[in-house]
Amino acid sequence: MKRKRKIILSALVSMMVIPKISHALEIRQEPYTYQMAMARDVTTNTFVIGEREPSGDIPAYRCRIAQVLFGLGSAVLQPMAAETLLSNLKQCEARDMALQVTGHACRLGPEQFNQSLSLQRARAVARLLQDHGFTVTAVQGKGSRQPVTDDPREFFKNRRVEITMQPQRMSKMTQ
Repeated sequence: MKRKRKIILSALVSMMVIPKISHALEIRQEPYTYQMAMARDVTTNTFVIGEREPSGDIPAYRCRIAQVLFGLGSAVLQPMAAETLLSNLKQCEARDMALQVTGHACRLGPEQFNQSLSLQRARAVARLLQDHGFTVTAVQGKGSRQPVTDDPREFFKNRRVEITMQPQRMSKMTQ
């Protein structure tokens, strides 16, 4: 009798779980608006992990951009990293996007130096992108304030430049 109850209970549990499993999850990028201490709200794209949206109104940017990493104390963009970055952006069709470039540094060294270095890194990448026909709308350096890791063996991951893409809807509407 106990075995029969276990089988029935297992069947009921699996019937409740199967519909949840059948809903596929996706990672997509969609607009997110947040309030700033300034005079206006800011809207930017953010990654969302969740159930697929039934409507096709929200653009999904399925694009993976290679990370741009730098050497310790350096803002020199290596040719291979530049090539990979440009190739990835072309595959993502980023020419129709407004790009925001943010530089970062690891926590080694004084904060003022890291702030300056992160900005130099962002400017180096922004120059490369602009020279190849991409639209860069913002360039900023964050210093060592937003590390990817605190593990000293992986500080190289913090010496990076991040690129954020936003559709240029407003500029196309005004043309």
